[in-house]
Amino acid sequence: IYMTDPIDKYCVQQLKEFDGEKLVSVTKEGLELPEDEEEKKKREADAEKFENLCKVMKDVLDKKVEKVTVSTRLVSSPCCIVTSQYGWAATVERIVRAQALRDTSTMGYMSAKKHLEINPDHPIVKALKAKV
Repeated sequence: IYMTDPIDKYCVQQLKEFDGEKLVSVTKEGLELPEDEEEKKKREADAEKFENLCKVMKDVLDKKVEKVTVSTRLVSSPCCIVTSQYGWAATVERIVRAQALRDTSTMGYMSAKKHLEINPDHPIVKALKAKV
């Protein structure tokens, strides 16, 4: 199910599953895709190979991202930004910021730092790894 309308985020907070299947946001960290043994070994090897690049990127992006990890969800993009498991989604942040009488006290912790996921198979990421 694609839920691309901004109001969908509010609806899904109450609707946890549909037709016996748990609803999962692809914009949040912790997305687990089905994988076989070979893919699992590749993922673990990639995480180890790119560990140094992730540390360098985290140091450079210090205040902008909470952590940098190797992604399993990316195919053609070099990287993506995801929110923490319990933080607000990007669409919810935009809606809250647009409200005229918003409560600014909750903005600090609910709009937590983002997580950067890098694609280990993308040429740009491979080039960055070679320079580190």
